Amino acid sequence: MIARKTWREVRVMAFAYLVILELLCIPVLLLWPDFYPELQRSTLMKNLGIDWLGRIGEAVTNNNEQVAYLNWCAVMLFFRSANLVCTAAAVLFGTGLFARERENQTFESMLALPISRGRMLWQKVWPPALGLVVPIYLVNASAILWSWQVELDLPKWELFLASTHAAVFAVMFFLLTTLLSIRMRVQAHVAAGVGAFIVLQIGVYMTQRIRSYSLFHLADFEWYGPVLAGNTPAWQMFDPIRSHGFTTYLLLAGAVLYGLAWRALRKAEP
Repeated sequence: MIARKTWREVRVMAFAYLVILELLCIPVLLLWPDFYPELQRSTLMKNLGIDWLGRIGEAVTNNNEQVAYLNWCAVMLFFRSANLVCTAAAVLFGTGLFARERENQTFESMLALPISRGRMLWQKVWPPALGLVVPIYLVNASAILWSWQVELDLPKWELFLASTHAAVFAVMFFLLTTLLSIRMRVQAHVAAGVGAFIVLQIGVYMTQRIRSYSLFHLADFEWYGPVLAGNTPAWQMFDPIRSHGFTTYLLLAGAVLYGLAWRALRKAEP
C-alpha cells in the first residue's frame, strides 16, 4: 500500500525526468558531425588556464573521431546530464517522502500502520529509487541508437558500467535527501539543506586545489571518460584496494545513509 501510494506521488515526476534526459541526449549526439569540426578549431577550453577544462578540450578534439566522440558522450551524457539532472531529480524525489507526510498531517497515521519501520522505509524508498535509476539506463541505451544515425558507435558494456556508476551516484543523493526528509518537518527545509550541500560540493569541485575533496570528483569527466573508453574495467570500479573503487565508495555511502535513515525513522515521532 505504501509503495503504491509513493509511486503515484512520483510517477509524473519520473516520466518528466525521463523526457528531460532524453531531450538533452538527442541533439548533442545528432549534431556531433557539426560540433566536431567546430571543436577542433576552437581553443577556448585549452586557453582558459583551468587544467581540467583543458583536458576536456583535448579529449573532445582528438584526431580519432571515435575517441573524440566517446569523450563527448562522457561529458554530455554523464558529466553534464547525470551530475546535474539526475542529482536534481534525486533531491526532488526524496524531499517529500516523509516531510510531505508531516505537512499533510498523515505521518501519524502512517506510523500507526501494522508494519515495521524498516519495511515502511523500504516501501517508501524503492519506488522513487527505481524511477530515478531506470531512466538513466533507458536514455543511455537510446544513445546507442542515436549514435548509429551519425555512423558512430558506443560500446555497450562500457556504457552500462558508466550508467551504473551514475545510478549509484544519484541514489546516494536520493538517500541523503530521504534522511533529511525524515529528520525535518518541512519540505522547503529539506530542499534548502540538500541544495546548500550540493552547492558547496560544486564550489569545492570548481576550486582546483581542493576539488579532490568534492563528491563530484568521484563522478566527473576524468572518471567517465576512461570508463567509456574501456580503460577502467569493472573490477577497478569496485575494488578500492587495488584501484580507485569509486563505485564501491558511493555504494558504502548509500548504505550508511540508508542505515541512518532507518535509525531516524525508528526514533521518529509524529
